Amino acid sequence: MRPGLCRRSRPDTEPESSVCFGLFCCAVKRQQHHAFVCYFPTLKSLFVTLLILAGVFAAYDFYLARPWERVIFEKGPRPAATVNPVILDHVVEDDGPIPVATTKPAEAATKPADNWQPSIPKIPTNEFVAPAIQSVETITKNWTMIPKQAFPRSVILKKDVQVKMSVGAATLRAGATAHALAVDNGVITVAPTETSTARGAVAVMDTDFPDQIHVSYEKWKVARIEQSRQAWLAGKTKNNSVVKDNSTMANGVGVSFGADGKPGQNADGSYNLLLAVISAGKVSDVDPKKVVSWGKPEMKTVDGKPTWVIDVRYEAKTIFGLMEVNSHAHVRDGSYVRWVYDSGEPLP
Repeated sequence: MRPGLCRRSRPDTEPESSVCFGLFCCAVKRQQHHAFVCYFPTLKSLFVTLLILAGVFAAYDFYLARPWERVIFEKGPRPAATVNPVILDHVVEDDGPIPVATTKPAEAATKPADNWQPSIPKIPTNEFVAPAIQSVETITKNWTMIPKQAFPRSVILKKDVQVKMSVGAATLRAGATAHALAVDNGVITVAPTETSTARGAVAVMDTDFPDQIHVSYEKWKVARIEQSRQAWLAGKTKNNSVVKDNSTMANGVGVSFGADGKPGQNADGSYNLLLAVISAGKVSDVDPKKVVSWGKPEMKTVDGKPTWVIDVRYEAKTIFGLMEVNSHAHVRDGSYVRWVYDSGEPLP
């Protein structure tokens, strides 16, 4: 026996069979120990792999799996099933309702239903309809077309404005009151006071001028609608045939025309034809007492026809306050045609 195979020494008297069995036992134990030491790392790797797979599955089951298909975690509700509509690739013809068998006689089944209803025509109410009135922005063309008669007036500044004078310059602070003198294409010329020679420029929208006009516009709109309503009432009760009315006016002279069709003019410049138009309610915006001037008839071409045009300047209430307005009355072939503003819009 080679030394080192077994630590136990045998006595000289021990049988050789016992010695061999002892050697065999030592060899078996050493082989088992060597196998366990070699197999232990393999078990450790397998355990770690299984642990990783379990973690991946748990993460998938919690985050990615549909709620109603979860295995580890609590299941969620299954959504209601939806039925997609069937889209046909061809046109389905409708053959109408399925005929139902009936026990009625044949002649009764073929007789058309008597569902005729009389057509009732719409009866006009003959009610007053308020005229369409343009907005302030439309009338002023976004504050670029403001009549000169709207100034002078006081305005409140919404931003600082520099005013220049012969000896230097000064600044009018926002919130200060300035004296607006005129306007040109949306820019107002202002002065510190009515008597000051200093001048500055500020945009219309940088003052309270639009706010002032909006307030007066609302009042003017109500008055304009009421004016139109009064004219409508007058038109229903008064005779509108003033074309060739020869009746006697308040001045004792009837409506007259010259040999050339020119309207007759009174000594004070008025025209009985136009006074009759006002009296009949066809024009309600002109008050004969507030007419500043009656112009002379001038032959012009209107609508491609020779027409007598009479310029009438009168005071009227506008969105900018009481101011003088130019108007033009058209007379043709001894008849009143229309009365319009400079813009061509008819007078109410």
